[in-house]
Amino acid sequence: MTDQDIHQKIDINTYQKEAKLKNGTKLLLRPMVAEDQDALYEFFKAIPKEDARYLRDDVSSRLLVEKWAKNLDYEKTLPILAIKDDAIIGDATINRRRSGWKHHLGTVRVFVHKEYRDVGLGHLMINELVDIAYKLGIEKLIVEIPELSTAAIHAFNRAGFYRVAEIPNMVKDRENMPVGVVVMMKDVRPAHDDAYEYDF
Repeated sequence: MTDQDIHQKIDINTYQKEAKLKNGTKLLLRPMVAEDQDALYEFFKAIPKEDARYLRDDVSSRLLVEKWAKNLDYEKTLPILAIKDDAIIGDATINRRRSGWKHHLGTVRVFVHKEYRDVGLGHLMINELVDIAYKLGIEKLIVEIPELSTAAIHAFNRAGFYRVAEIPNMVKDRENMPVGVVVMMKDVRPAHDDAYEYDF
């Protein structure tokens, strides 16, 4: 039995899903397209300075956002956007390698608009990434979170991610200050998935 037989198929190019948050807000989840670059830049511009300190990339750079939009490659980086009334309110990505000893892994990032952090958007997007990862044949998901981002750690924990490491002073924030990182993982496809057939 091959991976293609085992996993539900998903066509990323046509994928989209409607969802509703705890407060009744309706939104659409879909992959980022090149035409989203202006809306994505506006989304990142609204990030509070305190939060932006701990982001891996300098998302205040329009050139960086334009580069992402110009070089979309879903096989390598799959950005999923949460959209309400044509505005982006959440951004989640799965990064993966298609070969080598990490080809079965996906690294995820999730960021939601400050006004939608207590109504389930982060949890919704994390779970959606897990579902998509399973359909893509990814076996494990990994996330690295600044140790001070307790809300994010809690959100991933609720979604079934568990701590595998805590690394002090691993990265530096926008003010060049050292920040510890919590590494969390989720087994997307358990070792004995019921979808498999074993001869032993």
